[in-house]
Amino acid sequence: MMLTDDELRALLRTEAGAHQPDRLAILSRVTQTAMRNEAARRRAPRVRIAGAAAAVAAVIGGGGFAQWALAGGTGSNRPTPPPPPVVTASVAPAVTASAAPRPSTTTKSHRPSPPASPSASVAAQSPLWADGSVDVGGKTQASSVVTIKASEPLTALQVTIRVAKTPELVGRGGSQQVPGASVNSSVTDENGALVYRFTLSSGDTLEPGTYTFFARYTYAEGGRDAGADTYAVAATSGSGAALTVSGTFD
Repeated sequence: MMLTDDELRALLRTEAGAHQPDRLAILSRVTQTAMRNEAARRRAPRVRIAGAAAAVAAVIGGGGFAQWALAGGTGSNRPTPPPPPVVTASVAPAVTASAAPRPSTTTKSHRPSPPASPSASVAAQSPLWADGSVDVGGKTQASSVVTIKASEPLTALQVTIRVAKTPELVGRGGSQQVPGASVNSSVTDENGALVYRFTLSSGDTLEPGTYTFFARYTYAEGGRDAGADTYAVAATSGSGAALTVSGTFD
């Protein structure tokens, strides 16, 4: 009995539809095999797992693929092949032994730095400064010189120079360089010394500046030691503050 092409396709389609693979049984068998070979699967390249999944997909999807093939024909009437079923094979991640953290053997303690000690307060600079020196003018004569500097006006001023007596010491008077003000001077013999005093006249004001006072004298040949000579300066500033400075002729 000869069958036509249409009858043959219908018969094959009927046979293919009657064949239904047991998908659950196949999946169960694959799962059991995977569990038995867990260690081998960890070492196997991923390409083998992918190949196995593709094989399972081919078996499970064989019915659908066969039905598409038996639908036969070529050309525009050819039915679209069904998408293959997605099979996901999970692989347990490999367990990597991590190194246990090392116990700390040292502990650093950060202590706050102690507060810096307050700096010592600096006294305000005095508006009056003075210095003493000796100006030698020859073998037997010299001058004890006191230089003062005032940074504020002075309403009162007295400069005292004490020249200790040495062999043949004779006072030769005093002089000063105080422009713009009147200064009175005197020389007296007191307690083994020649005392030179320079006093600002009452009512005069000494403006800020530098001023010089000279105590002149002569002495015996061979030089003179000025180690016992002294000076003292007493003044009153324009604000009424009392100012004093003293020293020696080193």
